[in-house]
Amino acid sequence: MIPSMEATKAINYHRKDALVVATSAALREWNVVSEQRNLDIDLSDCMDRAPAVGLGLALAQPDSKVLVLDCDATLRTDLGGLATIGESKPENLVHFLFDDATHISTDGIPIRGLDNINWLSMAEGAGYVKLYQFDALEEFLIGLEEVMVQEGPVFVLVKVYREPELLPFPERTMAESWSSVREALLARSQSEPAPE
Repeated sequence: MIPSMEATKAINYHRKDALVVATSAALREWNVVSEQRNLDIDLSDCMDRAPAVGLGLALAQPDSKVLVLDCDATLRTDLGGLATIGESKPENLVHFLFDDATHISTDGIPIRGLDNINWLSMAEGAGYVKLYQFDALEEFLIGLEEVMVQEGPVFVLVKVYREPELLPFPERTMAESWSSVREALLARSQSEPAPE
């Protein structure tokens, strides 16, 4: 198992200028480690919609890498998102799923049947083109280099454990995070040279 905060730091290290959609306990940690909050969408209100929001961004911004930081408990509530991503085939999308052995995001209470889900089989069946699983930090640190250059959609299952005390959610609202990303993308497009 990988300490979830260390996995989050590793993703931040490899993100470059990727757009990031984070939710649930992953958002709590991402808020602390992200060095480019102006490129982050915080899903604190509609937590189970991270795959759908990530897909929308990936389709709207095909020249930008889009990372989704998802949690097992939230993905479970909207499994249809996997199929929609698989059918849409966004080449720039990487979907990270933090599989939390400690169940901290649900106050330590296991969700019935959650541990029986084969996430990799579901993602493969839905149409993700590349699949990875990591349960050791060293392998994750090395493997992320390959993950980030693959054409997607890519599904990355990260087996993690969390500390008992959850970090707080970001103070900014979901709408504020959207506004920040919109401004950053507008500035990025205005700085790019016009096509000849």
